[in-house]
Amino acid sequence: MRFEVLGPVRAWRDGHEVHLGKPQHRALLGLLLVAGGRPVAMAELIDVLWGDEPPGTAVNGIHRIVGILRRVLEPELAPREAGRWLARSAGGYRMVVTADELDLLRFRALTGQAPDIGGFVAALRLWQGPVLAGFASRIREHPMVVALDREYQQAAKNAADLALTAGAADQVLGVLRQAADRHPLDEALQARVMLLLTAAGRQADALEMYRQVTRRLAEDLGVDPGAELRAAHQQVLQQETDEADRPAQLPRDLAVFVGRQDELAGVLALYRPPTGASTPVVISAIGGMAGIGKTTLAVHWAHRVAHQFPDGQLYLNLRGFDPAERVMEPGDALTRMLDALGVPATKVPAGREAKAALFRSRMWGRRMLVLLDNARDEQQVRDLLPSSPGCLVIVTSRNSLAGLVAAEGAVAVTLDVLAAPDAHAFLTRRLGPARVQRESDAVDQIIAFCAGLPLALAIVAAKAALRPQQPLAGVAAALHAARGLDALTSPDVTVNARAVFSWSYAALTPVTARVFRLLAVHPGPDVTPEAAAAAADVTPDRAQAALDELAHGSLITEHAPGRYQSHDLLRAYATELLADDEGTDARQRLFDHYLHSAVAAKLAVMPYAVPVTLDTPADGARPLAHAEPDAAMAWLRAEHWVLVGAVEAAYRQGLDDHVWRLTWSMSPLNQHVDTEIRMLEVALASAERLGDQLVIARISNGLVTMSLRADRADQAERYGLRSLEIARSLGDVATQFRVYVALCQVYQDREQMDRLLDAGRQAVALALTMGDITVESIARSELAAAYALVGDYPKSSAESARVLAIAEVEGNSVSYAAILDTIGYCHLRQGDPATALTYFQDSLAAAQAIGHITGAEPLVRNHLGDAHLAAGDVTAARETWEQALEIADELDASTARKIRAKLVALR
Repeated sequence: MRFEVLGPVRAWRDGHEVHLGKPQHRALLGLLLVAGGRPVAMAELIDVLWGDEPPGTAVNGIHRIVGILRRVLEPELAPREAGRWLARSAGGYRMVVTADELDLLRFRALTGQAPDIGGFVAALRLWQGPVLAGFASRIREHPMVVALDREYQQAAKNAADLALTAGAADQVLGVLRQAADRHPLDEALQARVMLLLTAAGRQADALEMYRQVTRRLAEDLGVDPGAELRAAHQQVLQQETDEADRPAQLPRDLAVFVGRQDELAGVLALYRPPTGASTPVVISAIGGMAGIGKTTLAVHWAHRVAHQFPDGQLYLNLRGFDPAERVMEPGDALTRMLDALGVPATKVPAGREAKAALFRSRMWGRRMLVLLDNARDEQQVRDLLPSSPGCLVIVTSRNSLAGLVAAEGAVAVTLDVLAAPDAHAFLTRRLGPARVQRESDAVDQIIAFCAGLPLALAIVAAKAALRPQQPLAGVAAALHAARGLDALTSPDVTVNARAVFSWSYAALTPVTARVFRLLAVHPGPDVTPEAAAAAADVTPDRAQAALDELAHGSLITEHAPGRYQSHDLLRAYATELLADDEGTDARQRLFDHYLHSAVAAKLAVMPYAVPVTLDTPADGARPLAHAEPDAAMAWLRAEHWVLVGAVEAAYRQGLDDHVWRLTWSMSPLNQHVDTEIRMLEVALASAERLGDQLVIARISNGLVTMSLRADRADQAERYGLRSLEIARSLGDVATQFRVYVALCQVYQDREQMDRLLDAGRQAVALALTMGDITVESIARSELAAAYALVGDYPKSSAESARVLAIAEVEGNSVSYAAILDTIGYCHLRQGDPATALTYFQDSLAAAQAIGHITGAEPLVRNHLGDAHLAAGDVTAARETWEQALEIADELDASTARKIRAKLVALR
């Protein structure tokens, strides 16, 4: 006999289908088969067959149906014999079947332990339709049936995950498209099938599937697609990735890595490349005290397995225990990750949750290695964990990160100091076996002094290696002479790290020793020779020589060409050595170096920007000149996070003039919305401490635009009105003009038409006072748009004509794109969609030529979709709005909200 329940209830004997009789008979058999060999209680059988009103003879009725089924299944069965298949059990009945006899058990066997793709495909092909197909909803809504349907959905998702990881989309698409058709509202399944279609080169089919699912969700549930489905849609659209999206960020492996064999074997066993079952994200949290070698082991491990991750490796130092308390915020960490994945700054959304969703979507379907170094706690890393199968995440921290172990299934690896044999091998690898054997007593003393702390051993070995003629006994004696200092490490470890540092520091040349001390005041995550030269007031060549000497002595690390980092224990030690006046002077030189270099870079990139006034830089600051715009922009990008750190550090140090000027200089970078808002808010606080009303007004106006980009219109208006009040009191016409232009966008967003018209008129009046024709075109463009929105088309046309005339003379592409959009809008509102389409398409071409910097493209596409809809082309309208939404979601939250509402209304 052979039974099927994954679809209609059916049975075969010797290759011939058996007629199972009445619906009640088939229903009872079906429920027993769905139970998969487990007993089903009598009360449950009665409920399935008769519901809330069973007859008084229901128990006898069940016995009678069972008797009939036994004879149907075994015609030769004698009366009252139980037979082979249907057995009494636990006050009810059960079917005695195996995986060879029942499709359900076969399905579970194929999808059980470590299935391969072939097993998944064979299992999913067993399904011929809904479980118990053809029965009433009361039977099909039984919990066992519902649970079995969920098994099917989960198996389909697991198969998709495995195929995406293994690059085998074609093998599973047939059965998975069938599964997606059967469960059209399962967004997670639909998302996976979209990704499979894309992986199989069928991007158009994937986009069509997204449109169909979106429409179905709206019609059946009245909801928009969820985050996972939207993320899959975005990945389909961004499938054409280049090599920039495959980062290789791992720090250099240590060529002389030695020891940790047990720990290394343990971590290497944690991950195996997916060959069968869908491999989950593997997280390993490596913990231990400072200087214990966590990063060294993590980097070595990562290099050993990097070849298993063809989509790249990400690395981030989270600075969880930075002595200057510059711990990296989770939002900033996500921004850095998205940068590494090739996401332009203009496409990184504001807000930590939105960034985390985008990060997960960009990681989905990829096999990547992520190394998160020096984490303070679980909250700092949780949003940085990808959900895509086939990834490996390595986290290092001094803390236990128990939350990751409990909630995320992380594997904890705790490091201890090196045992004496490993410490001996450590020094042998660095100093050579002959030297170590020759002075074995001195080596033992060094090991005992360093107590197995790898950082201390590395520093001692580096210094000794640079002096091959010096007896190791002298090294040991010098270390013991430095014992008068307290330990820098945790109190439960008896190792005098500070003594090791002081011994190594004492051997530095005077200039290098001074550079080492002064690097403690550097505000960013890493330092260049030029910045080191400014800190120490030496030439760049001398700074480079000092950095080389420090690197050779393991006191700093060149983690990228020309960029150096220091262990936080060593930064803390350098801070202790630094005299107050020495540190104050170095900070002034450093902040002047970055301020004057950044302002020069901005003016090279944006020569039309109104320059800020600067004091003469401190002697020795050595600001950089930037002759070419490309070189200036490259410098700004390379120093971006250093400049962010400089703004925050300058604020803490009370260098308020530097804060707002540095913030001004960073504007060409098209920073991420939340980063720019944070910098502007810090700059505003500095301006308030200075009491500089003009600066307060201008920074407040900058916050108007950025608040709108973050869809915070109320906040934007508050900043605008504050800026306007101050600018009026100062008689600052230029700032008043900029505020009114910004307020036009605020009132348009909030649909406050009276205020919009007033702001537009005020902007034009101020522009005429200023006597600048380019400024006038900007103001008249805003006023034309305001007239169009209130329905005064003749006045809008008159203002538009003036703007076009100015644009033709001045070549102002921003005003040109905006005014074409306004003219198109007027034609559309007056019932002429054909002409409107022409203007919108021309405006779109102009907006695309400008780029994302103005945010014009999603606005124009929004109106273009309106025109398509008015012309009766619903498909074109939907496609245009979806294209606009892809840009606006990452660039302009306010416009994205409006477009999404239109798409919902269209459905």
